[in-house]
Amino acid sequence: MKMLSSGETRWIKNQMFRKSKSLSIKISGSFNMRPKVNKDAEGSDQIPLFPEGLLTEPIEARVNYFKSYTIAHPLLMDAFSELIDNVFNPSNRTIQFLYGPSGVGKTTIFKKVKQVIIERSLPSLEADKGIIPYAALEAVAPDNGSFDWKDFYIRLLEELRDVAINHKVDFDAILNQNGFSNLRAQDPNRTLRKAVESTLRHRRPIVLMIDEAQHMMKMTSGKRLRNQMDSIKSLASQSNTPIVLIGTYELLQFTNLSGQLARRSDDVHFQRYRMENSQHMEWFESALYMFQKNMPLEVEPDLIGHTDFFYERCIGCIGTLKDWLAKTLEMKLLKGEKSLTIDDFKEYALSIDQCIKMIREAREGEMKLEENDEKKRTLYNLLMANVMPNQNCDENDEQTYDHKPQSKGHSKKGKPGKRNPKRDSTEGSVKEGEQDAV
Repeated sequence: MKMLSSGETRWIKNQMFRKSKSLSIKISGSFNMRPKVNKDAEGSDQIPLFPEGLLTEPIEARVNYFKSYTIAHPLLMDAFSELIDNVFNPSNRTIQFLYGPSGVGKTTIFKKVKQVIIERSLPSLEADKGIIPYAALEAVAPDNGSFDWKDFYIRLLEELRDVAINHKVDFDAILNQNGFSNLRAQDPNRTLRKAVESTLRHRRPIVLMIDEAQHMMKMTSGKRLRNQMDSIKSLASQSNTPIVLIGTYELLQFTNLSGQLARRSDDVHFQRYRMENSQHMEWFESALYMFQKNMPLEVEPDLIGHTDFFYERCIGCIGTLKDWLAKTLEMKLLKGEKSLTIDDFKEYALSIDQCIKMIREAREGEMKLEENDEKKRTLYNLLMANVMPNQNCDENDEQTYDHKPQSKGHSKKGKPGKRNPKRDSTEGSVKEGEQDAV
């Protein structure tokens, strides 16, 4: 019987993160809280591996297997479970937020939540063929710097399989009080918005999920972020559909816009693995080891022997780590490699400058969520009425995504041919120099 390495022994002792939660999703390609562990002839545990027959498959099949392989690591499962609970038990919370650093795995949760909704909605779908279990789309980054609501509504109607999208008519807008037609009064955005609200009410999805929702904050004018958020809240209210916004820490500018929004929204923080947390580093090493055991290569690479390097170049984000490993695997398989060394991974690693940029953005978002003594004192002083509320108002109320430079002067140009008001000198006036001489 093959002796287990120190990494394998540590993995078995941890029993894949030593979590007590149990979550089973019976859908192809889904993940469980703990991976399936095979048993050998003597009944002892073996580390789960990729199918042996995969080594004889084409390179594309081997790469696709690894790209579709998902690890149910603890921080992902914590965020996933919390978001699922919020989706199916929204109460009066019409807006849900899921935010975290770039590359942490938010899109993975986005895909898995859709699978769970379908599974739980099967009885309702069988009873009513007109129901759509969910509506989900990605907010597209604007071309001109300002978020395009018209494009968003069209994409959402396409996602809902609506018909005649380009031929929507808002009869309330084109008919005036006397009942006469007024085609100029029709607003395309208003027409599409009413179509979206109506479709959501009739299709009755459990939730509307918007990935990359930070793109909805893009603005070139002086509009406040509150206006964008008000549009989202109104859409949720008029359509009777909870909305989940998924994105980076930029969404934090949305969450604290008003007390009403804070009361009617739920936040889920999908955090990265932190180096200063020993438990986090154990979980990260276990996830790295699972990737090592499931890379379809003839000779298994040594990843956990270089845990610090892999952590450094992915800043603790499993999504970034997996993309990096998948790219290295694909490129080296195309070159006929049988195994991978640490030098192969260094070739396709993110640069130090890129990692510095990523960790700075992540730390800025994490620091906004950290509760410190200063914040506690501010809360206490406000509760005790020791300070004026406007002294601690949220800066986000006045914040816009892109600031325009303010004009220095407030003077306005007059009409052509009209003199500006000023004092005219008289004949008897004394010049300043002559007055000083006297």
